[in-house]
Amino acid sequence: MKIYIDKKYEHLRSDIMKVVKGDYVASRVFCHKRNVVEKISMQGGEYVVKTFKRPNWFNRFAYTYLRKSKAERAYKNALRLLEIAIETPAPVAYIEVYKKGLFSTGYLFTEYVPYNLMRNAYEGDIPDSGRRQLTKDFMEFTLDMHSKGVLPLDFNSANIFYYYDKDNQGYRFALTDINRMRFGKVPSTSAVMRSFEQFGVSVEGLYKLAVYYCARKKIDIEYSIFIFMYHRMRSRIKRAFKRKAKAKLHLW
Repeated sequence: MKIYIDKKYEHLRSDIMKVVKGDYVASRVFCHKRNVVEKISMQGGEYVVKTFKRPNWFNRFAYTYLRKSKAERAYKNALRLLEIAIETPAPVAYIEVYKKGLFSTGYLFTEYVPYNLMRNAYEGDIPDSGRRQLTKDFMEFTLDMHSKGVLPLDFNSANIFYYYDKDNQGYRFALTDINRMRFGKVPSTSAVMRSFEQFGVSVEGLYKLAVYYCARKKIDIEYSIFIFMYHRMRSRIKRAFKRKAKAKLHLW
C-alpha cells in the first residue's frame, strides 16, 4: 500500500486509514457508478473521498509499472492548479492499494466545498440577468485557465463548481475530477471546441459559449463552430454505435 498524506492533514491519518478499511459511514453519496464519491466527516471536518474502480489487468500492470494512478494524478494536478490560482478542492491525501504485487484500487481525499454544480446552474431560481452573468463569468474563467496553459480533458458541467462571490460581485468556479488534464501550453482552437462539446448542455447553449469564446479570443468563428459541430456529430455517431452494439448483445 502506498500512502501519501499532506503534512497539513497528518492528524487525519487514523481516520483516513479507517476509510480504506471500510470502517466508516458516509454522510452523503454523490456518485456510485464506475467510481464512488462520498462525503465523510473526520475529526469535525467535512471531506470527500473518491474510491476508484478496480481497473482491468492491463491497467493494473500499467499503474504498477508504467504510469501514475488516477488518484496520484488527481492529487498532484490539484496542487498544480492551486499554484496558478485555479480553484479546486484542496487535496488531502491519496492512497494506492496493491494486491499480489499489482495495483488494485486508489483513493483520493479532498476537502469538501459546499458549492453548486454547473450541471444544475440553470435549474434554480437564478434570474435571466444572473444567468447571463454566470455564463460570462464562466467564459472568463475558461479563458484565464487556457491562457495559463491548462486544458481539462473531461470538461463537463458535472465536474465544475460555481458560487457567487459577494466581495467581487461575480461568479467564481472550481474544477473537480481532474486526473485527466494537460498543462504547459495554450490549447489549440480544435482542442477547445472539443472540450466544449463535452460540456453536456444544449446545442444552443454550447453555441453561445463557443461564439463568446471566439469573440474574446479574436479567432475565426466559422472555423471554430465547424470544429465544434464536427466533434458534436462524431460523439453522436459513437453513442449510436454503442447503443446498437448493446442492443445486439442483449438479443444474443
